[in-house]
Amino acid sequence: MSPRESPAASAQRFLAIYAHDARQNGARLWTYTDVVTALGWPPARARNMMPLLNAIRDLCQAKAVPDLRTVIVAAGTDLPSRKSFHLPYGTWADTTLDRAGVRAEQARVLAVDWQQVDARRDCRQMP
Repeated sequence: MSPRESPAASAQRFLAIYAHDARQNGARLWTYTDVVTALGWPPARARNMMPLLNAIRDLCQAKAVPDLRTVIVAAGTDLPSRKSFHLPYGTWADTTLDRAGVRAEQARVLAVDWQQVDARRDCRQMP
């Protein structure tokens, strides 16, 4: 996020980047570092992504699409950061999803027909 860019604007920009990449290369998991690099941020920003992740959640909820945050994972894993799972219940972030639920939501994101998503137009329609 540049000093002038809100978390919501960064989320919309990431959706457009993800959709474009998915059309070109197929939907895939991205590491936190992949995300900040794609947004043009320094890699150290991968350690402080909560405002962006919250904005991505809000964007996905508003658009009634699968939670794109689930495909943003820790390096070397297929799940979001271990720190994002709350103990002792094992639920993820601000959801009731456990690890199996996160994987199911990842499958929903990966199953989206990204050829049909015009993220630039869709994002401009977002509040």
